[in-house]
Amino acid sequence: MQVSVASTQGVGTANEDTVHVSPTGVVVLDGLSAPKDLPMGCIHGTPWYVRQLGTRLINLIGDDTVSLREALRSAISEVNDLHRGTCALDQEAVPASTVVMIRERGDVLDYLVLSDNVLVLDLGDEGIRTIADKRVEEVAGEEMDAALQGPTGTPEHAARVSALVTVQRRLRNRPGGYWVAATDPAAADEAITGSVDLAQVRQAALLTDGASRLVDSFGALSWEQLLDLLRVEGPAALIARTREVELADPAGERWPRFKRSDDATAAYARIGQPVPLSSGGQRLERGRSTGSSWGAGERSDGHTAAAVPAPQDVAAALGVEAGDDVIRRTRVYRDRHGVVAHSTSWIRLEFAQAVPALLRNERLIGGTSLDLIAQKTGRQAVKRTDETTARIATAEDAQLLELQPGTNEAILVLSARFVDCEGRPLEYGVDLGAPGRTRVETADVTC
Repeated sequence: MQVSVASTQGVGTANEDTVHVSPTGVVVLDGLSAPKDLPMGCIHGTPWYVRQLGTRLINLIGDDTVSLREALRSAISEVNDLHRGTCALDQEAVPASTVVMIRERGDVLDYLVLSDNVLVLDLGDEGIRTIADKRVEEVAGEEMDAALQGPTGTPEHAARVSALVTVQRRLRNRPGGYWVAATDPAAADEAITGSVDLAQVRQAALLTDGASRLVDSFGALSWEQLLDLLRVEGPAALIARTREVELADPAGERWPRFKRSDDATAAYARIGQPVPLSSGGQRLERGRSTGSSWGAGERSDGHTAAAVPAPQDVAAALGVEAGDDVIRRTRVYRDRHGVVAHSTSWIRLEFAQAVPALLRNERLIGGTSLDLIAQKTGRQAVKRTDETTARIATAEDAQLLELQPGTNEAILVLSARFVDCEGRPLEYGVDLGAPGRTRVETADVTC
């Protein structure tokens, strides 16, 4: 699991959100604000509470034998023990928090959502799934409507928000009301939980309501667009975009809300380890040993083949004249996260007579192109020259890698030139690696 996070304070005196990350889990909490004119039974305050709760949750969910509900129940009890002797935990006016968390456990991804945080899961062919607990919106309707009336930031608006919180406190963690993490461990039993096949999940976003509002409050983005923004630009960019929209409507006239800017926290996770880039040499060796050039978790599609005039660099690599016809074969390698690389093989046209499949728009059967050439002609690749360069993706690169138009990201370009025992060129391959893909190579070291 690869996770990036961002969290920024809203208009309050402190950021009451928190986010915790481990190699297999993510926990995001949004502390419920307590208006200054209302009583509070805890001397520590909400920021302290969410930090203590989040720390315990991320540690507890590291044990796969503990369910997420059990972890939440235990974490609430443990935090209670921290301040039971100093604070009035039997009152309604105690710190409380929403919860959203995920955990990789074997072949599944577990999740838990309590109150109005949002979990967004990209399930590939099954589309986008959002999980949110909106029961808080189903209570205190009259007071909520009044609190949403602007303009924000005025004493009158603050009084209406306090009136709403007063009613909500009476309805927290009881049947017919709504549920949050506070002092009652039984709230864990009311959380929305589930598990999905890990192989289905490509990416996930865990959002407090201050970070989800571009979609569910403002309608400025779709969930798909939000995930694209997180993937390309990251969580900080999502929050910055949110702040821009909020500043365009500071009084809440177009988009009614309780605060001009709420604390906002976003965690973006790419589930599982993306397949690293493979060089032409690695694919050749893999094909010879396994019969397939695919890496673990990888597949290919979009296979094309044609005889085309050789560009200058290809002609030089293959030892032909620029403009001479050569074979060009292309394919796209993918894993569950998307495109790994766009791969092009350039081959001297003379080999099409011995291996007609080289000019067919389909995946080769029986080995790589070099394997088939060796089988039919006896000319074996015995030497390769690899080169790795980096560049900002061009418009053509972006199209081949299925990136958004105008993408401004670096990509790796891997090239490999293969020759036979007499130094005669056989093939020249060029792989464009998608942004964010790593290049891994191992070698034995003499002890």
